[in-house]
Amino acid sequence: MSQVSLWQARCPSTDREALEGHVSADIAIVGGGLDGLALALHLAESGRAPVLLEADTLCAGASSASAGIVAPQLVRNLPNQVARKLGQAPAERFLRMLADAGRYCFALISDRNGGCDAMANGFLAPSSGAAGRAQAAAAIEQWRPFRTDLALLDAEAVAALTGTRRYSSALLDPTGGALNPVAYGQFIAREAERLGAAIHTGSPVRTIERHNGRWRVTTAGGSIEARTVVLCANGGNRLLNRELRSTILPLEVCQVATQPLSAAQRAAILPQGHALTDTEANVFSIRFDVDGRLITAHPMSRDLLSPEYLHRVINDRLAASLPAYEPVPLEFAWSGTAWLNSSLLPRAVRLEDDLFALQACNGRGIALSGVIGREFGRWLASDRREACALPIEPPKPIRGYFIARNAPKLIMKTSLAAQRLRRALGGDQSHA
Repeated sequence: MSQVSLWQARCPSTDREALEGHVSADIAIVGGGLDGLALALHLAESGRAPVLLEADTLCAGASSASAGIVAPQLVRNLPNQVARKLGQAPAERFLRMLADAGRYCFALISDRNGGCDAMANGFLAPSSGAAGRAQAAAAIEQWRPFRTDLALLDAEAVAALTGTRRYSSALLDPTGGALNPVAYGQFIAREAERLGAAIHTGSPVRTIERHNGRWRVTTAGGSIEARTVVLCANGGNRLLNRELRSTILPLEVCQVATQPLSAAQRAAILPQGHALTDTEANVFSIRFDVDGRLITAHPMSRDLLSPEYLHRVINDRLAASLPAYEPVPLEFAWSGTAWLNSSLLPRAVRLEDDLFALQACNGRGIALSGVIGREFGRWLASDRREACALPIEPPKPIRGYFIARNAPKLIMKTSLAAQRLRRALGGDQSHA
């Protein structure tokens, strides 16, 4: 079993030269994941060619560690909740931006022949019980002022599209799907460079300081003088600015890919190629890649799991959930960290004048990064004369952070243990 992510195996690293010497730029971006690259692309399209610094290789962090699911829906937030958190007018701008997320992601790829193993077949968010159905129905109704393409599926329709009868309903978002996130990042990087952005890998940032009214960003080999700096290093932002250290929580997840399944299994499981992430506390997600590997997740770091245990628990869970599934060897297993904030809404954090951080897509970064880069880039390029669709807020430390930082992991582990117990007692039909 390979411990390199499937996406990195399919897309060998394409390093750029490290930063050497002193350069000047209007805008410097720190972080070469999808958020930073999307921002670089849209700034370059606006004529504000930025300089981007990445400590490692492009998409080496959360982007490459994801399942590559394009899920254009918020985590545990309905539009009415967004309005209460942000206020009516900011929420409407924000929700219009999000409503375009999946469509924009796939259009960006198709319009420029990006490839990226993109599969724009739709995203399913299934749930169990009356409460789950009511939540999905409420989501569709609340999204109606911003989009009318969402659908509520009954149990029979869900079973036909997924291959499992464990769900009583599902929200179908036809603009979602799946792709190779590393290929997506590399494609965006090429487009950004074609339009004038400069990208340097292997350039970890040492300091960010004020110098003669501008920002100076230094690395081991050089420095950038910039009017504006945007931190896009995800969890790494905490190491670059102390005000961000207690504002996000880590959730470690192990992703696995099986060997390609048989044609018969593929005809029964997600037969129309949808991607699926359910709404249960112990989240279950599945998608296929272009070669027929089934990709799913386990809520724990791969480093804490033996290959034997991982093979058994993943195959047991898939077999319990999908009647047509027959256990096969796992071909890839990789770990990563999703970063969550207290609101579970993506945002920009204003740290100082002309110093910002893009923060916490809360596990939805594949879908959201494109429109976030577009809208925040548009706001910067307008010299901030326009209202920004992305919330721009001061740092918001999480109360009781040193206890709360373990909460996501504990919630997932507790939910998994509780569901296993209920299943053993014969009272639970959800995922084992």
